[in-house]
Amino acid sequence: MKNDLIERYIYAVTKRLPQKVQKDISDELRTLIDDMLLERCGELVPEEKDIRVVLTELGTPEELYEKYNPDNKKCLIGSPYYS
Repeated sequence: MKNDLIERYIYAVTKRLPQKVQKDISDELRTLIDDMLLERCGELVPEEKDIRVVLTELGTPEELYEKYNPDNKKCLIGSPYYS
Protein backbone atom coordinates (compact mmCIF):
# COMPACT_ATOMS: atom_id res chain seq x y z
CA MET A 1 0.00 0.00 0.00
CA LYS A 2 1.38 3.39 -0.99
CA ASN A 3 0.57 6.19 1.43
CA ASP A 4 2.32 9.51 2.06
CA LEU A 5 2.19 9.07 5.84
CA ILE A 6 3.79 5.63 5.61
CA GLU A 7 6.46 6.86 3.21
CA ARG A 8 7.33 9.81 5.48
CA TYR A 9 7.54 7.47 8.48
CA ILE A 10 9.84 5.05 6.66
CA TYR A 11 12.01 7.94 5.45
CA ALA A 12 12.29 9.29 9.00
CA VAL A 13 13.47 5.87 10.22
CA THR A 14 15.97 5.18 7.43
CA LYS A 15 17.42 8.61 6.56
CA ARG A 16 20.37 8.33 8.99
CA LEU A 17 21.09 4.65 8.42
CA PRO A 18 24.04 3.60 6.22
CA GLN A 19 23.21 3.78 2.51
CA LYS A 20 23.85 0.06 1.99
CA VAL A 21 21.03 -1.00 4.35
CA GLN A 22 18.43 1.72 3.72
CA LYS A 23 16.62 -0.05 0.88
CA ASP A 24 16.46 -3.40 2.69
CA ILE A 25 15.13 -1.84 5.87
CA SER A 26 12.60 0.34 4.05
CA ASP A 27 11.32 -2.74 2.18
CA GLU A 28 11.13 -4.66 5.45
CA LEU A 29 9.20 -1.82 7.12
CA ARG A 30 6.76 -1.56 4.20
CA THR A 31 6.06 -5.29 4.43
CA LEU A 32 5.64 -5.11 8.21
CA ILE A 33 3.26 -2.14 7.98
CA ASP A 34 1.25 -3.79 5.18
CA ASP A 35 0.94 -6.98 7.25
CA MET A 36 -0.17 -5.04 10.32
CA LEU A 37 -2.75 -3.11 8.28
CA LEU A 38 -4.04 -6.32 6.71
CA GLU A 39 -4.39 -7.88 10.15
CA ARG A 40 -6.16 -4.79 11.48
CA CYS A 41 -8.48 -4.04 8.54
CA GLY A 42 -8.84 -7.34 6.76
CA GLU A 43 -10.04 -6.82 3.20
CA LEU A 44 -11.24 -3.26 3.86
CA VAL A 45 -9.17 -0.35 2.59
CA PRO A 46 -7.27 1.10 5.58
CA GLU A 47 -8.24 4.62 6.56
CA GLU A 48 -5.80 7.22 7.84
CA LYS A 49 -6.75 6.50 11.45
CA ASP A 50 -5.84 2.82 10.93
CA ILE A 51 -2.48 3.81 9.49
CA ARG A 52 -1.81 6.16 12.41
CA VAL A 53 -2.65 3.41 14.93
CA VAL A 54 -0.28 0.96 13.22
CA LEU A 55 2.54 3.49 13.07
CA THR A 56 1.97 4.37 16.73
CA GLU A 57 2.22 0.69 17.64
CA LEU A 58 5.61 0.55 15.90
CA GLY A 59 6.91 3.48 17.95
CA THR A 60 8.45 6.76 16.99
CA PRO A 61 10.80 6.83 14.00
CA GLU A 62 13.67 7.61 16.41
CA GLU A 63 12.93 4.49 18.48
CA LEU A 64 12.77 2.31 15.39
CA TYR A 65 15.96 3.88 14.01
CA GLU A 66 17.78 2.93 17.22
CA LYS A 67 16.71 -0.71 16.77
CA TYR A 68 18.03 -0.82 13.19
CA ASN A 69 21.16 1.29 13.74
CA PRO A 70 24.22 -0.98 13.39
CA ASP A 71 26.43 1.53 15.24
CA ASN A 72 24.27 1.96 18.35
CA LYS A 73 26.45 -0.32 20.51
CA LYS A 74 29.82 1.22 19.63
CA CYS A 75 30.12 3.86 22.33
CA LEU A 76 30.65 3.86 26.06
CA ILE A 77 27.90 6.36 26.81
CA GLY A 78 25.12 6.46 24.24
CA SER A 79 21.45 5.89 23.89
CA PRO A 80 19.28 6.37 25.80
CA TYR A 81 21.41 9.12 27.35
CA TYR A 82 22.61 10.78 24.12
CA SER A 83 21.16 10.61 20.63
